[in-house]
Order: sequence, then structure tokens, then C-alpha cells
Amino acid sequence: MKTREKLIEKTIDLHRQIVSERLSRRDLLKMGLLGAGSGLLLPISGLSLRAVWASDSCPQPGKDLSSPPTRPWLEEMPRLPEKKTVPDNDPAAISRGDGGGPPGPDPVGTLRGGDSKVLLRHNFPELFRPYPAGATPLAFSHQAWSKYPPQQWYEMRVRQFNHVWHRDLPAGNGGQPAWGFDGQFPGPMLRTHYGVAHFLRVHNDLPARNLGFGINQISTHLHNAHTPAESDGHPLFTNYPGHYYDYHYPNVCAGATHDGGYGDASEALGSMFYHDHQLDFTAQNVYAGLAGMHCIYDALDAGDPDESAGLRLPCGENFEFDVGLVFHDRQFDPQGQDFFPLTCLDGAIGDKMTVNGKIQPFFPVKRRKYRFRLVNLGPSRLYRWFLRDETARRYLPFTVIANDGNLLPAPLQAASLAQDVGERFDIVVDFAGYQPGQELVLYNRAEQVSGRGPTGSLLSPGFAVLKFIVDSATVADHSEVPAKLRPLPAGSPPAAAWRRWEFGRSGGEWVVNGEPYSRNLIQATMAEGAAEQWALINKGGSWTHPIHAHLEEVRLLSFNRAPPPPLLAGRKDMISLGPNAEAEIYLRFRDFKGQYVMHCHNVVHEDHAMMINFKVV
Repeated sequence: MKTREKLIEKTIDLHRQIVSERLSRRDLLKMGLLGAGSGLLLPISGLSLRAVWASDSCPQPGKDLSSPPTRPWLEEMPRLPEKKTVPDNDPAAISRGDGGGPPGPDPVGTLRGGDSKVLLRHNFPELFRPYPAGATPLAFSHQAWSKYPPQQWYEMRVRQFNHVWHRDLPAGNGGQPAWGFDGQFPGPMLRTHYGVAHFLRVHNDLPARNLGFGINQISTHLHNAHTPAESDGHPLFTNYPGHYYDYHYPNVCAGATHDGGYGDASEALGSMFYHDHQLDFTAQNVYAGLAGMHCIYDALDAGDPDESAGLRLPCGENFEFDVGLVFHDRQFDPQGQDFFPLTCLDGAIGDKMTVNGKIQPFFPVKRRKYRFRLVNLGPSRLYRWFLRDETARRYLPFTVIANDGNLLPAPLQAASLAQDVGERFDIVVDFAGYQPGQELVLYNRAEQVSGRGPTGSLLSPGFAVLKFIVDSATVADHSEVPAKLRPLPAGSPPAAAWRRWEFGRSGGEWVVNGEPYSRNLIQATMAEGAAEQWALINKGGSWTHPIHAHLEEVRLLSFNRAPPPPLLAGRKDMISLGPNAEAEIYLRFRDFKGQYVMHCHNVVHEDHAMMINFKVV
């Protein structure tokens, strides 16, 4: 092995040792391993990759650091397994024989196998009032339990397992250690319905030793759900190993408290995903595998197997034609071992792009319409999707029906899609006009050489990520893509407050309004039901910041001081701020009280302090 290669391996091994000690960025600053001005690991040989690449602390994937080669199209893309309720949908079956307390309106979390009294378990008791010695800690209740009691009951276990990213990697079909909900990546698909509240108990069965990255403390966030604070997966509400945490999802639309019933149907959601949100370790824990998909249906977006109800969008029996696609890029070291780049504080990207946990899989499709739900899991890559007919060697348009899980007012035809971290798009592709054996390939053409964001150049043809192969089966297709989908909410009360949020960098930290995240500080407090207008501003540099606020969706009023383009004119929960970009948004804070966060969804930026707390009172 050459001297340079030995240094690379030494550096990678040392990074693994640092991360295996579960040191956060704050710990590294205190220990003097990070430069206070730059936020980068000090340029010490064997510690920082800047000792190898003097121009940058982070190598370019595929150029400076390459994963072992893998052959494309060897494995079929797995469908996301469907999550079932507990046996007989009986709450008494939850934690049966496991010593856990029964589900109820008071629990948020409890000790497994211990006292049946329910305690909130979290990392930072300083958020709450101090208790005298011997006093009972603060107990939390599920806000919506009595009005919207659970009707469906679920239980998941987060544990370590072996995952096969590609059989050509040195680990082969034996795979390598990963973490996952129910021991799989991505985690199982949950499909729920408005008006049918559900309960989820998440057990933390993770081992004490991590994967060379990650921490065995978790907090599960259902991204984009309209959820009470105690079930939102706040980064401070920790589920410790050997414990569990109980989540109650009322499955109501925003405005339920004010409009009655289950809220304003024009606020209904669709494609969501769940992921770990542990403070300082979100990027590493998601990279370890802690994420999955969740779809919710209503009378309009019915999820009807006969494709005869509601809008009649593609579905089929067992959701055969309603398919989740979870995109996630990653880096392996030259020996094929998973590697999380500790020095890449701008963001982490890899040279292998995966879909549903596989590198360059193929997916057989029948000659009819499919609905694909695209989720960008990150950590930091922004995709630019193009669909290419490999026989005709031309790019094809597709139909976009939803953005961030929200059905658009009307479908749009698009030649390509730019998808930032955390964003979702639902598209419909009709394979009816293709002959058996024809191949269509989904390409990412966005050039991106670091976690900062795309360069703006398009690659030709780009990275081939997923191949669709048209099979010979002839099947009925009763689905439609109607000219109108879901109307936007009618009427908007005037904003009670106007706030300005600037996203930038200071003192080697990612900051909001000049300050890094503090778990002890509430940066905004608003009354339940209030409407506000926010300005989101990227303070410069070449970084992209995808911004996400919990609890409520937003309406984009303007983007870079101009009306938003049609694709962004609907309801959104992700606002992608490119370099020097500005956005004006309108949002309300309805139905539930408590503490929530807003953060950059480049999860490396989030973990390095680009986040704020807000509180609805």
C-alpha cells in the first residue's frame, strides 16, 4: 500500500475511533480537536484529511476516496415491506411478555421491565423545572388522546442487523452491520388514514457499541406529520437503549381544533417519512439506517385497490402500483466498509447512490401507470432527476402530482426535478406505451462535489440510479390523473407577527440569526392558532440550506423576491435556499401546544447547530 493510501486508512480509522466514542461536535470543540474559527478538524497528519488534501478537509467521493466497484442492475429493487398492526390490532398485545406498561393516555415513555409508572425520558432535564430530591419527575400526557383515541396499534423495534448494499462489496451477501426499524433499511412502510388515530411504541434495542458512527440514543420524528409536541420526535426527547417511547398520532388535518371534526381536508398530507432526530447525531443515525416511509390517505387520495374511489390515482391490490422510492447516497472505504466522513462539516456525500437500500437496482414494471413517491434521505446531496428512454436515447417528461407529500392543485408536466434533502415528490409514469423489454433509467444529473450543494452544472448522462424494465404482463389500469387534484386552503387570517431568520456560519458553527442551537433557549413563542409571516434568508457562501419547520406546513409567498414557480406554489414543508436565496413564507400554529424545532435538513448542518426551538402556548 502506498504512503498516501496508508495515511487515508489511518485517518479513516481514527475518525471511526472518535465517532465510536460518541463525541458530538461540541465535545470536539471542548477537546480542542476542532479549529474554533473554521469548525474543521485541525490539520494534523493522521487526524485530518487536510493533511492529504491541503485544499479541503473533505475528499471528493469517487475522486479522492473511492468505494469498491459494483456492477449495475444485478439486483431487483426491494419494495418497502408493509407494516402491520400488532396481533388482532389488540393493544393488550403491545409489549406482551416484555415487562412494558400498557398503552394509555398518560405514557410518553417508560422504563422497560421496570416500574409501570410512566416517566418522560430525555437527555436534558434542564429544559424543565428542577425537582427536589425524591420528587416525581414531570409526567406528560398525550394531548389528543381523549378526543382522538387510537384505533390502530403498532410496535417497532430499533435494532442492529446486517444489510447488503450490494453483493459485489467485499462483505458479499453476508452484508455489514446497520441499524434499522424492525431490523431493516429502509424501515417498514406505514399506511394510515385520516380519522383513524394510531399509536406506535418504539423500542430501543440498540447495542452499546456503535457502527463506527452513530449513537444508541434515538428520537423518532414523523416528518411533516401534524403531531402533538410530545409525539413529534423533538431532538431532546430521548429514547434510551433498553427503553421505549410511546407516540400517539391523532391523524387529523391542520385546523381540527378550529374547524371541528378532523380539520380542513384541503390541509391533508400524503407522502411522509420517519427518521431519527437525536440531538447532534441525526446525520449519523440516519446514515446508520434509522429511517422509513409513511403514507396517509383520505377520501380524496383514497389508496383504493380498485382505483375507483376519490381521485382514482394509481394504487392496485397491496399497493402494487403505489411505490415508495427512498434515495440515499453513501461512501464506503477502499475495503468496502461503511464510512461516515467526520471532517465533512459542510455536508456528507458519497459515490454510491442507493434506492430502497440497494446500489443501482432494477425494477420490473407492468404496462400501465405507476405512482412513485420519491424521498431524498440525504445526508446532503441534492438530486436533479431525469428519466431516460435507453432505446430511443432521449429524456422523457413525467407527471408531478405532489410536492412534499401535498397533492398539487393540478398535475404538472416536468422534464426534470430538483430534489433537496427531506423533499418529497410524487410522480406518475405511464409505461403503457412501451414494449416488453424496453428499459427506462432514472438519472441524477446534478453535479455535486461536496456537501455544500450542487455546482449548477448538469452531467451527461449523469449517475444512473434506477432501471425500470417493462415486462410483458398486460394488466388492467383503472387509474386516472385528473385535471384537478387537491385545492389549496381557502382564506388566510392576517399574520400576527413577522420574523426574520438568517442561516449562516459563525465561529466555525452553523448558526441561525448569528447563534448556534441552544437546548436551553426558546427563540420564538406564539399563541396556538396564530398566523405568522417569516423571512428565510441564506446569508451567503456557496452552501444550500433546505429549511424545515415542524408541526405546520408553509405557503411560499415569494422566492428571491418573485412569485414562486408553479411547482413550489402549493403547500410545502421544505424550502430549499440556494446561495444568497430569500423566501417569504406564511404559516399557522394550530391545534397542539408544546416545543418544536426549525432546522436545516442538510442533517450535517442540523447536527452542527443550525436549528432553533419554538414554542406554541
